[in-house]
Amino acid sequence: MSMEEQSKFLKELMNHGMSDLVHPFFNRAYVRTRREELREVIQYMKDQGFVHVTTISPVDYPDNYEMVYHLRNMGFCINLKVAIPKDDPKVPSITDLIEGANLFEREAYDLMGIFPEGHPNPARLILDYDWPEGLYPLRKSETLESIREKADAAMEES
Repeated sequence: MSMEEQSKFLKELMNHGMSDLVHPFFNRAYVRTRREELREVIQYMKDQGFVHVTTISPVDYPDNYEMVYHLRNMGFCINLKVAIPKDDPKVPSITDLIEGANLFEREAYDLMGIFPEGHPNPARLILDYDWPEGLYPLRKSETLESIREKADAAMEES
């Protein structure tokens, strides 16, 4: 797919629940969708051949969280961004649409606390099963010292 063909394809995406298109160079683009439209957008992307998710990156911004879904099709990578409110850190699971999202969604929940609603098994992936509930080490609100203090306090209580 040439740069022109990619641009044409990306403009068509704007008619399917996506916005804020950035196409900085060949084979790489960034788009945004709303949390409520995520599953429909992922299904559309899958129908267009984007069946591989290379990773899902949770990001902690001052005003909100964001999940970035890195989708690939024959070398063309589209990074789909979804803003998530800090007071409601949930996102619809896409594991039934793209099976490869399974571990990435569990990791985002385990480390950032963004719950994948509808996930078949959102069990811990990286942290120990006795890790304190509600303590997410990748959140910027936590420091190394606060994580140690909260983890030590939880261990003393048990």
